[in-house]
Amino acid sequence: CADLTTNKCLFNSVISTPGARFMSLDIKDYYLNTNMQRKEYMLVHRRMIPEEIICAYNLHDKFDKNDMILVEISKGMYGLPQAGRLAYDKLLKILHKSGFEPTKHTPGLFRHNERQIIFCLVVDDFGVKYVDRKDVDFLIDTLQQHYKLTMDWEGRQYCGVRLDWDYRQRSVTLSIPNYIQKALT
Repeated sequence: CADLTTNKCLFNSVISTPGARFMSLDIKDYYLNTNMQRKEYMLVHRRMIPEEIICAYNLHDKFDKNDMILVEISKGMYGLPQAGRLAYDKLLKILHKSGFEPTKHTPGLFRHNERQIIFCLVVDDFGVKYVDRKDVDFLIDTLQQHYKLTMDWEGRQYCGVRLDWDYRQRSVTLSIPNYIQKALT
């Protein structure tokens, strides 16, 4: 994953490249969208399952004497140690098939082998520098074949950082509103 220094270099590259723009993408349910290499099993207590789910799936007689039920996990889920790696490996294959490759010396920084587009990837957040809209549309089309996305075409928010772009003056201001107040409470 890209670090803050890599992201700051990308932001500077955007304002230094004539006609470049920044936008951000976020993959929804990133970990939840990946098949497991092998199934896992987990015991779940009845109190952790909403009654409407118990009724909908007729689970009443499936609990043991301790009110536990055995569940099978076939897709990634939050809390599984391997979920992040599986999701990332799946994403790399998808990106590679469409010509996107990680750069050799900067973790989390990707570029296309023919198009003028580059992005930082932090888990499931993409910070995208582009000059031609059809290049970023290509990235979006590639990802939307496999994931649901949210898009911020103004590039105002990325990885919890607020970005105020002034492309005419070739500047960007980074801030984290209310950071100190939240840290003190």
